[in-house]
Amino acid sequence: MKIKRNIICLCLASALLVANSLPAPKAFAYTQQDLVNINSKISNLRAEMNSYEKQATALANEAQSIQNEINALRVQQNKLRVEIQLKEAERQKLIAEIETITKRISDNSETVGYTIAQYYYNSEVSTLERIVSSDSFSSFIDEEMQLSSISDTLSAIIEENKNLKAELESKKKNAELMLEDLKNQNAQLVALENQQAVLLAQTRASEATYRDMKNQVANQKAALEEEQQKILADLARQYNVTNVTAGDPNKGGYPYSSRCPAAKINNRQFSDQWGMYICECVSYTAWKVYSTYGYMPYWGGRGNAKQWIGNARGAGYKVSSIPKPGTVGISTSGTYGHAVWVEAVSGTRVYISQYNYRNAATGYQPGQYSEQWVDQGMYQYIYFGG
Repeated sequence: MKIKRNIICLCLASALLVANSLPAPKAFAYTQQDLVNINSKISNLRAEMNSYEKQATALANEAQSIQNEINALRVQQNKLRVEIQLKEAERQKLIAEIETITKRISDNSETVGYTIAQYYYNSEVSTLERIVSSDSFSSFIDEEMQLSSISDTLSAIIEENKNLKAELESKKKNAELMLEDLKNQNAQLVALENQQAVLLAQTRASEATYRDMKNQVANQKAALEEEQQKILADLARQYNVTNVTAGDPNKGGYPYSSRCPAAKINNRQFSDQWGMYICECVSYTAWKVYSTYGYMPYWGGRGNAKQWIGNARGAGYKVSSIPKPGTVGISTSGTYGHAVWVEAVSGTRVYISQYNYRNAATGYQPGQYSEQWVDQGMYQYIYFGG
């Protein structure tokens, strides 16, 4: 019994020795769910940034519209200033002409007064005396006729000048009324410009606020992305082979997920707003591009994944063999190719989300969502966001 007990103790000691000599199981800090969670947070922040950017862009467009209105008001003001200057010049000219006519009337009136005085002087002298004092009877007649003619002519000139003066006075009054109206119009434009300037300043301030909010969210996103890289590095050590999971329970936020995989009704396959068949890989990546960057080109009729590289290059988008989060990965293998969304990158490994990739995680069913680690060389990458 003693020997047996010694043997048992020896075996236990040996077992402990072996256990102590084995390396301790490697502990990992993160799980796949941690990556799903942080990807979701980053996606939400990205959506928030896009929302702020849209608000800022809308305000910038509104500010530009207000600035255009201000510019148009200034053009009108400049036009009115020219009209005011011309109308003031016209008024001054009329004033000068009225002064000239007034002086002419005064001069003619003096002449008429002299003539009338001469006429009355002659009327006080008897006709016989005027005839006797004249060189001849014909001279008397000529003098009488000339005196009468001068008086009539000067009276007509005075009456004509008075009518002309009245006409000039009327023109002057109209010019002054028009001048006052032009000045009022200009004052209204100045007041409107001042109002628009205040509105412009407020709009610019609101735009700056949204851009500042976007920058604050961008800083939060950058901090999460640093943590994301730690998770990726840890998961990359855990998974040395390509692995496929069901991933995000929200299925990437894809709006047609509730209709997948039954994307056909009465054997008719429905398209999304970008001309892609719903529940296909390209429809999902088109949604991700739109939800991330606010725009996705319409490639209806040219929507197979194989065609995306040519479509993208034709539209001026960058295509690279280097992946980046927020790019679309394209494989040209097979009849139609395959499109994926790049969630994250760790070294030469790429974490993707996708639709319509049959695997164990999707029960080998079509039109389902999954996430996966792959080697970056499997795809070419389209940079929709620059």
